[in-house]
Amino acid sequence: MSCVECRTALSAELDGEAADAVPEEVRRHLRDCAACGSWLAAAHRLQRLLRSARLAADRGE
Repeated sequence: MSCVECRTALSAELDGEAADAVPEEVRRHLRDCAACGSWLAAAHRLQRLLRSARLAADRGE
């Protein structure tokens, strides 16, 4: 599995969409690829920041 395939599958998963990739292949790639692991951590951070910003906007902050 290439990094592009892995990140595409992870992006779909983060968006709640079905991914074309086999989950075991994605997890195996993440174990072996530090760059994709870092990409996933950054994507999770961004997702949390966006969620926090939406909550703050909803509260009128």
